[in-house]
Amino acid sequence: MTDAPGRGLRRRSVIGGVLGCVFGLALPACGGAPRPPARPVPPLPPLATADLTRLLPQAGLRWLVLARPREIAAVPWLIPSIAIVAPEENLARHAGATGVDLRQVREAAIASYVSDEGEARLYVARHSGDPRTIERLFRRRLTGKERRALDRPDVVRVTGDIGRAPHALVLLGPDVVGVQDGGSPLRGPARVASLYALGRLKRSPTALSEGPLAALAARFGPAPVRAFAPGPFDGELARGARGLLAAATAVGAAARPSAREGIALAIAVAGDFSTSGEAASEELLLAWNELAHGSFGHLLGLDAPVEPPLATHAPDAVAIAVELNPRALARGLAAATGERIEEMLR
Repeated sequence: MTDAPGRGLRRRSVIGGVLGCVFGLALPACGGAPRPPARPVPPLPPLATADLTRLLPQAGLRWLVLARPREIAAVPWLIPSIAIVAPEENLARHAGATGVDLRQVREAAIASYVSDEGEARLYVARHSGDPRTIERLFRRRLTGKERRALDRPDVVRVTGDIGRAPHALVLLGPDVVGVQDGGSPLRGPARVASLYALGRLKRSPTALSEGPLAALAARFGPAPVRAFAPGPFDGELARGARGLLAAATAVGAAARPSAREGIALAIAVAGDFSTSGEAASEELLLAWNELAHGSFGHLLGLDAPVEPPLATHAPDAVAIAVELNPRALARGLAAATGERIEEMLR
């Protein structure tokens, strides 16, 4: 016998209500109240990665090089000189092996540290690659002791050995990567960089935040290539620059393209020169000339500058400025460091 249409509809409604109660649905028919809507997950606070130098600790720093590769590569007359030092095929191979195309890197830093765990070198870059690809390629190179940690979804740390050397990778948000070579992978500068990015080391000074390095950074301004080394200097280094480094608190250099298609180089030695500035600047100029006319200086073309060096002095620093031929400098750098750069770009 066939049910009437209304009776069949009521039966299906009753069956649906029973099933809803059985499976725990909060329906009015079951005597339960509707579930409140899920609370939205609050967004994560932004990472402190706007300034790469604020990811680098000052403690244990031996030297630091800062560069803006994409800006440098955008200077048309510098392209042939860049190709001498870093040929296109090497850059392409590096991009394929690491996921980071150096030609598209907006900012980069290389810093050397020393601690009780040994020497460590940290490479940091603001990249345009895919963080997942960068991590996958890094993990492919590991040969042992692999370990992965998430400080939060957008802060990834991977550590392990490549050969016999400890390495660490840190991914900070969508566009910052750091790779540490040597030292302690769990307590070294890569780990410290992640803590700075998370805002957990607000009282710990960063590389250029204070002291003579901060003063040198302000002196050089926003040059596309800068290098710094903090003092005190001892041993063989203290005898450098005709003995000026013995009393120096820091040294630095900056390079930028000049209007005459040369490389404008500035070198400064920081220290107390309030009573000896003129004599110290003359010593620095003599030290430069000795370097320029030696075999290494000749190799880099320092003995044939576009403009001769000019020495200056202030109470807190002595400096020289010189303009160099970019082709001669590139050929010398390629000859002097070619194997090292080739190794770095693998």
